[in-house]
Amino acid sequence: MTQLSQEEIAEIKDHFDFFDKDNSGLIDLDEFCQLLKVLAPEASEDNAKRGFETIDVDHNEQIDFDEFLDWWKMNWTVF
Repeated sequence: MTQLSQEEIAEIKDHFDFFDKDNSGLIDLDEFCQLLKVLAPEASEDNAKRGFETIDVDHNEQIDFDEFLDWWKMNWTVF
């Protein structure tokens, strides 16, 4: 997995916080759908739901920052 600097992690946290509209410290499915519309506009709602379920590794129907960071490192960083 890609090693990130503290600056990169802080930037990713800023993205996470931007889409955490209710400031809960978690991203719910609706917030994730909004995030995915920005990152992958062509993704369908079904794609978003499946992606959300994959990222939500503890299956509590919310994505915490650690889950988000792991997903980001696997999908959005340049190798």
